[in-house]
Amino acid sequence: MAVSAVFFPLAAVLLCRYLGLVEGGGLGRVWAWFFIAQVLINLFFKHIVKGRFSLPYMLLAPAFTGLALLLVYPFVFQIYLSFHDLKLTTIMAWKNTGRLPFAGIQQYINVFTTSPLSEITFWTLLLRTLLWTFTNVFFHVAGGFALALLLNNEIRFKGFYRTLLVIPWAMPQVVAVLAMRGEFHSQYGFINIMLGKLAAAFPALAALGFGPVQWLSDHPLATCTLINIWLGIPFMMVVILGGLQSISSSYYDAADIDGASYFQKLRYITLPLIRPVLMPAVTLGTVWTFNNINVIYLVTGQSGGTEQADILVSALYKAAFTYNRYSYSAAFAIVIFAMLFFISVFYYAPTFGRGNLGIRGSLRGKVISPSSPARG
Repeated sequence: MAVSAVFFPLAAVLLCRYLGLVEGGGLGRVWAWFFIAQVLINLFFKHIVKGRFSLPYMLLAPAFTGLALLLVYPFVFQIYLSFHDLKLTTIMAWKNTGRLPFAGIQQYINVFTTSPLSEITFWTLLLRTLLWTFTNVFFHVAGGFALALLLNNEIRFKGFYRTLLVIPWAMPQVVAVLAMRGEFHSQYGFINIMLGKLAAAFPALAALGFGPVQWLSDHPLATCTLINIWLGIPFMMVVILGGLQSISSSYYDAADIDGASYFQKLRYITLPLIRPVLMPAVTLGTVWTFNNINVIYLVTGQSGGTEQADILVSALYKAAFTYNRYSYSAAFAIVIFAMLFFISVFYYAPTFGRGNLGIRGSLRGKVISPSSPARG
């Protein structure tokens, strides 16, 4: 162990030097990082693993190392940047000396007090992002739940319908978004063509202003919302359908004997039993929607990058790569990460608090348990 704690960092430093990844002045720092990592690994194997499962851990070590390089190191470096001042005027000095001006928590203060864009403040972006996330996730769950209930019945061509509905989610998101973006084209898009035909067929609708709309220029956020709802419903449908198919039919048989209505069975049997499946899906959907820069960029970025549809993550991208505010963007990203962390805790806390949810507590005497005798 002691030999490896010295040999491994030295070999790593020589390899980095040979590959040109570090200059002579930074060799000591690199050696210190690898030495600390090796000491921690040795302590882990000595005091935690204690010789048990050593081979599996050794086989998993390359994967863990790759994850650390791809996830842990960038996150730690981002925290470092957020407490310093990296921008165009300081980037050359940082490259030459390896040092950055220390800014303390000023970058975090700037996140809340200055605008990441030219026109919109942080608080406006936050409100817009919350509205964007809530609207999308609500319709994802509502649409996915409705389709899952429909496909859970015995209908003809059920497999074909499932495959057809999953296509928007299964195909690459770039292809799906660009395809739907074309449907909102002001002149050649299918949606405006249909709106124009409806207005021509029903003059009363035309008199009320019903007709083609300049979606991409006048209503970019609404366009992004409609496209993202279309993209997200299949995922929720698949998850909820899996949960529905895992529910034993004996619950519904007992409810039928007890005289429960369809909505009572839905409320007191279906919803409680799919909740352990639904909550992780809603959490993932919330995080994905909150962070979904793909739809915003692909729909609006090609038409001038209007700020009317920007949310927090797209504003973060512009602050970093359009306005070159790197340390500010690092602090901005940490703030977004903290928000998503607390949102995830909010979603998962009820599930963890109640454990594996059943239906006995939910029925409240309105529907009997299948293990209980039917009331005569």
